[in-house]
Amino acid sequence: MTDRVLVTGVGGPAGRAAAAFFQSKGAEVVGADMRRVETLVDRFHLLPPALDAAFAAALLTLVAAERARLLVPTVTEELPGVARLRPEVLRRGCALIISDPEAADVANDKLRTAEACARAGLAAPRTLPASASREEVLALGLPLLSKPRFGRGGRGVRVHRHPADLSSAGPGEVVWQEFVPGEEFDLNLFVGPEGAIEANCCLRKTALKEGLVGNAISVERAERPEVVALGVAVASAIRLVGPLDMDVRLRADGTPALLEVNARLGANALSAPEVLESFHDAWRRGRCD
Repeated sequence: MTDRVLVTGVGGPAGRAAAAFFQSKGAEVVGADMRRVETLVDRFHLLPPALDAAFAAALLTLVAAERARLLVPTVTEELPGVARLRPEVLRRGCALIISDPEAADVANDKLRTAEACARAGLAAPRTLPASASREEVLALGLPLLSKPRFGRGGRGVRVHRHPADLSSAGPGEVVWQEFVPGEEFDLNLFVGPEGAIEANCCLRKTALKEGLVGNAISVERAERPEVVALGVAVASAIRLVGPLDMDVRLRADGTPALLEVNARLGANALSAPEVLESFHDAWRRGRCD
């Protein structure tokens, strides 16, 4: 019998990468998204948005109806809720490796991520809440960034070059963040259920969608042990498990600083095959149950 894998957010880059990988392993892939998308999965279903009150019940119904053997959530906003559903997912005979709800909450919140790094003595840009005064924000230096506080990966980031630009911060709750000027890296990790780092792959972002910021347009593999070491320490400090996707930039002195964490497979996962293979191996050995 062919194993069946359910991938959420299948219309996004992380979802497409997950679907392609598990299909290459011979699995039957069922895709889900909140809108109809073009996809090569075996079957497709609509799900409510991650923050909709109907999402949890709809996801559990789909897991049971499709008899999925593995659930791969790839939408950042879903992760705290899916982490809380893990016992129900497992009860339906479906494997799921995801961080505990408390850790998923921290990773989904850029302010709490920065605060967790500060407590652990790990490098991250200075980050302030939306409630910070104008004087406090400008003390971060110019240029500086605003970005959505919750979810969204690298989307919605804005660069503010002048004091007058602060009014152009995006809608919804944001954080203000020090701008780190150096090269940016996409660090992909797989942390086993017992908390050990089982695979890592550091990718240099060779082009960004918005020039200085935004999602990567292209990447290349890079040997940067200091970037890996920072990511490993962050994963341990927040107690994250499963596939992880971290954005890291170099400061002017060349030292790395963590920008944000996505506690899921990343958009560039196909360029990090060792991470995908470790994920697949953990599932096939029954370590995701």
